[in-house]
Amino acid sequence: MASLIISDTHFGLDSSTLKNPKKVEQLMQEILEYHGDCEEVILLGDIFDLWRVRPEAAMRASMPFFKKLLEMDIPIRYVVGNHDHHLVVQKQDAELMERAARGDFEPVYIPTLRWHRRFAGIDVDMLYPTYRARCRRKTFLFTHGHHLDGIQTFTLQMVESLRRLSGIEPLPSDEEMMMTYAYESIYRSACIGEVVSFENSLWKASSLILRLNPSLYSHQQRSISVERQYGEIERFIRERELGKIDCFIYGDTHRTGIYQRRGGPLAVNTGCFIRDHDDTSHLETPDTYLLLDDGDLTIRQLGRKTPLYLCELL
Repeated sequence: MASLIISDTHFGLDSSTLKNPKKVEQLMQEILEYHGDCEEVILLGDIFDLWRVRPEAAMRASMPFFKKLLEMDIPIRYVVGNHDHHLVVQKQDAELMERAARGDFEPVYIPTLRWHRRFAGIDVDMLYPTYRARCRRKTFLFTHGHHLDGIQTFTLQMVESLRRLSGIEPLPSDEEMMMTYAYESIYRSACIGEVVSFENSLWKASSLILRLNPSLYSHQQRSISVERQYGEIERFIRERELGKIDCFIYGDTHRTGIYQRRGGPLAVNTGCFIRDHDDTSHLETPDTYLLLDDGDLTIRQLGRKTPLYLCELL
């Protein structure tokens, strides 16, 4: 029995692999062949791409995947990312209205959220920004990974400096408020066809440049490897006072990998489930997923017989 961990399916985009029912069936057959039955599914954010398409289109594209999960009848945990961050905003707005109904109008910052939502008849356990679990006497922390972005860290430092200049102490909610402002602006633009078309043209132009000069992408990929992000991972754990974490599992960068420093947590990136139209990809290893059972941790690529990574949990 294994836990299936998937990140960055980006349902709604043409490049989303698991919008194809045949690919979903292939994934489930591989899990059954290599690891037996699946006991739970953990989704690590950017499952719906609400930055590029309307929510209805993104959720419609996810139906082959979620219908298969419904057939499996197993627990599903969904840790929200940045491209589907609007789901968090919906939860926050709902809580605000509940407090308002009680006459409670004081601002409240809740650093961690957990709630339930139904998708296509499936009960889903929603979490943000992390999900913590125990396995083989080890503590696992699951998150999407967008909090590790260096640009966001720099911007947060700038906000904190401006607050101090104004004589105001930085607030724990500053980072989340900053991200929400940016993410909601992008989310709203998905409803304006002209804006999306313009953004798509920019993405296509950048993809063409990367194809003509792959070395540019190679350098970019090296800069976002698990090893390069390890310091940010340790900072994330330390600043949020999460205690001892044995294994830190995340996505976001679309680049799978495993890395660990002496005395630190094992850091694992699950990769992504997107691929270009011609069934090729500029990604080093597209269509990857993580399987976690009582004995080991395995990263596989869809259609590949041998694991990309195999790590025994001692």
